[in-house]
Amino acid sequence: MKTFEYSPEVRWSDQDLLGHVNNARMITLIEECRIRWLHEAKAGSLTGGGMLVANQSIDYLLPVMYGPELTMTVTIKRIGNTSFTVHTRGDQSGQKVFNSDVVLVHIDRETGKPSPIPEGIRSILGEYLAEAD
Repeated sequence: MKTFEYSPEVRWSDQDLLGHVNNARMITLIEECRIRWLHEAKAGSLTGGGMLVANQSIDYLLPVMYGPELTMTVTIKRIGNTSFTVHTRGDQSGQKVFNSDVVLVHIDRETGKPSPIPEGIRSILGEYLAEAD
């Protein structure tokens, strides 16, 4: 199984009044990681189709702080007929700080309706598929 690692730049302005990264900003950082992964994996080239976020969840285990490097690791949790689940794990200072799952639905751009994930994309996603616990 392949993984993708990315360390986003956590900015001073990402903090809230309590001194940790704001929860809304975390969604943006996770999205940035996911988009970079899609480009690197070439899964972003969904010719004739597109992807929409259908569901998004984050389990915050520890506060993400400004300063120490944040490392995000991407794997695929599930591949369905028209959707797949991207799992992102965040680590900082040697500790797991969050788990995030985002369900992306492949759509037909003309109809706006879910459509089957093309075999080429399915193959790329399969390379990142994590084994079930």
